[in-house]
Amino acid sequence: MLKNDIELLKQEFKRIKDMGLVKSLRMGTSGIGYTFETLLGKEEDQECKPDFRSIELKCRLGYTRSPITLFNCAPMRNGESATRYIFEKYGYHCNGDINAKMVFSRSVFADFSKEFYGHEFRLKVDYYQTRVIMQVFSNGEYIEDVCYWDFDVLEHKLKQKLQTLAIIEGYPYTYDKVLYYKYFRMRIYKLRGFFEFLKLIESGKIMITFYIKDSVNILGNPNLDTHGVAFRIRKENIPKLFYEVKY
Repeated sequence: MLKNDIELLKQEFKRIKDMGLVKSLRMGTSGIGYTFETLLGKEEDQECKPDFRSIELKCRLGYTRSPITLFNCAPMRNGESATRYIFEKYGYHCNGDINAKMVFSRSVFADFSKEFYGHEFRLKVDYYQTRVIMQVFSNGEYIEDVCYWDFDVLEHKLKQKLQTLAIIEGYPYTYDKVLYYKYFRMRIYKLRGFFEFLKLIESGKIMITFYIKDSVNILGNPNLDTHGVAFRIRKENIPKLFYEVKY
């Protein structure tokens, strides 16, 4: 039951908070989440399910203003993954340097678009086709629908992973070149619904972030590194998608 899951997470959070400074188990931006989840006894995985029983965990630095990733979802085109099509048609060399690797990196909104290397991208929520569509423009003129995400796929991911959300905040400390975290606050939220999710995309409160680049695999062969295509929301807009649970 959710009530029991919340109570157990509350106890576990207090235990970890009371530990004070905790040595990071990983360097880099993912260290705060990886360390917390490891202290919970959770092993790292890539499954689309909640992190702790029925509760999804999002660990953040207390001062960060970066958006929160809700979930990753691959774009589609003609029933197949659109990642390679997007990269090959709209990718660019970093800083215009033809010797640099090709990338496609940007955040795309429904209510705002900015020309970047000759193209503007914009999201459209199409209730008739029941899809979120990414469109591309050049000099303000429509070119094509680049890719889409079907409503049923998005709703399944949202409800499977984010019915209940816990946002845990901590601060980093460095002593003798060793990184530590001190976890100090946790808030728990319940999902409002899929309709609210779509409306937040329409109003530009939820964005889709792409980061695709040329890479090589462990055998040294060319590979496409996608890093996930993520639906993201800023912290101040969380109450528009979730309501806070008092515990």
